[in-house]
Amino acid sequence: MPIRRGSVNLARFRLEGAVPKDTKRWLQKGLGKAAFEPIDPKSDDERAAGFVELEQNDRTDFSAGALFHGLHALFAWRVDRLKVPTNALRAGLLQWSQAFESKNGRPPGRRERAEQKDSLKKAMRVKQAPVTKVFELSVDLTSRDVFVWATSRTVVEEAQAVLESTLEVKLIPRVPAAFLAPGVLDSLTPSKELFGEAT
Repeated sequence: MPIRRGSVNLARFRLEGAVPKDTKRWLQKGLGKAAFEPIDPKSDDERAAGFVELEQNDRTDFSAGALFHGLHALFAWRVDRLKVPTNALRAGLLQWSQAFESKNGRPPGRRERAEQKDSLKKAMRVKQAPVTKVFELSVDLTSRDVFVWATSRTVVEEAQAVLESTLEVKLIPRVPAAFLAPGVLDSLTPSKELFGEAT
């Protein structure tokens, strides 16, 4: 868990909706629908995301022994990014342009440059390793609380949306305001002492 690494940033949700009696099988099936699939270096995709096992973030079997720990389900949301560094692409293109000019006696045209840039980018993508980030999630099977251990709002919202669609439930954010009675937050107004009296 991230708390072992000194990180305690999390987003807390509550599962709302019909949950089958066999919650373990339901959860395994739902996570399998959005299992992580690696990026194909030959494609144009720069990002891939999906669920993986917590302990081995390259596995998507979601076996009961790997997924369930007592009354908790522990798994992860993995995000891979595969992007060719701009500096390396620029350096390769400059080297090619210089070789082209010395060979042909003229600088390359716009179309020739664009074609070379595309082919160079494809060649570099195949050699490039993706950058992987793993964000941990847990589901309390009794209280139906869901925790997403991440600081990135984008990651939290993406994991929330995918969980809602694959499990066919609603995840209600559990922020401090959610614990107040309806109307209490509206009745809290700044006092005169806070801003000083108008003269």
